[in-house]
Amino acid sequence: MSPDPSPPVRDATLDIAKALAIILIVVGHVWRALEPAGLVQDPLLTRVDSVIYMSHLSVFAFVAGLFVAGGMRRDGPWHYARARTVTFLWLYTLWSTLQLLMKIAVGSAVNDPVSPVELLRIWEPKEQFWFFGWLVLMMLLTAATRPWRSRRAAAATLGLAGAGSLAVWGLNWNILGGEGLALTIFFFSGVVLTGRRLLGWMKGILVSHAVVVVFVAGAVWVVLGATLLGTPPTAYGNIRTVSSVTLGALGSLAGVVSILALSLLLARMGATMQWLAWIGQRSLVIFVAHVFFTAGTRIALSTMGIDVLWIHVVGSTVIGVIGPLVIYAVAQWFRQDWVFEAPRWLRHLTGADRSLVPRR
Repeated sequence: MSPDPSPPVRDATLDIAKALAIILIVVGHVWRALEPAGLVQDPLLTRVDSVIYMSHLSVFAFVAGLFVAGGMRRDGPWHYARARTVTFLWLYTLWSTLQLLMKIAVGSAVNDPVSPVELLRIWEPKEQFWFFGWLVLMMLLTAATRPWRSRRAAAATLGLAGAGSLAVWGLNWNILGGEGLALTIFFFSGVVLTGRRLLGWMKGILVSHAVVVVFVAGAVWVVLGATLLGTPPTAYGNIRTVSSVTLGALGSLAGVVSILALSLLLARMGATMQWLAWIGQRSLVIFVAHVFFTAGTRIALSTMGIDVLWIHVVGSTVIGVIGPLVIYAVAQWFRQDWVFEAPRWLRHLTGADRSLVPRR
């Protein structure tokens, strides 16, 4: 008898891309929190912030769309959208409430103290958790448009997504689902391209070509961000112009391409980078919980009288990545899955359980 074939090895490229993006998100939140603390000022503050926000969320938006078409084909568009909506709204409600309670508890120790009234304004996006509202909107739009039906549907969807993204580039509205709308083109590009097709293309890229892409695209991304010539997709919309939006879209695209190319190079290093892929697989965990640890680290360092910029950035970032992973490990140990996904009773109540998908 021939031995059973070994299971296919998971391509680490996209996991590493998510890891790089989530680390940049943590750095971005650490960096912005240092300004009210008096540790960094303009022009350095805005230039670094612009570089970071030019691309990290665009990477997440693109990767988030890559496997949506396959999931909707498998489960049905509306069932898949409902399941994701239940999970995203659960995480939004749970973690935004916890984060607000933390800020209320520590009072003036945080940079932006909040009132208990904020707990009742659930329709207003809470800090980084606006991303969940945006994801819900993307799932509903994808289920409605189903761009994989034909090339014409795909082209029309991408055209509308591109025009809409440019129209609102850099702008945000203080209502759940109203922030981050400029990221729509990246999400639908992922939906149309699909993860299988992207990974198939990337397998044929030579290392030398990937290195060139990393440096060339990376230079475009950093230069357009650091010089403030380009407007990031989710920030600085109050000073946007036609040219800054155009250059911002170019810089954001260049950042996504550069990070994907770098992820490809790191993935080809094999087991050496497995830890980074592991972090990427748990990027959602870090996303929802990192502020507890970054804020706590900054407060602790300030209390100790440490005001060295690089110590705050590096220390808060490292703790902001590791801390949520510890919470995840504890939740897994005690089998408390509801901490990072919608609980089973809620999924069953809303018809979002995979077991309820009709057989085809």
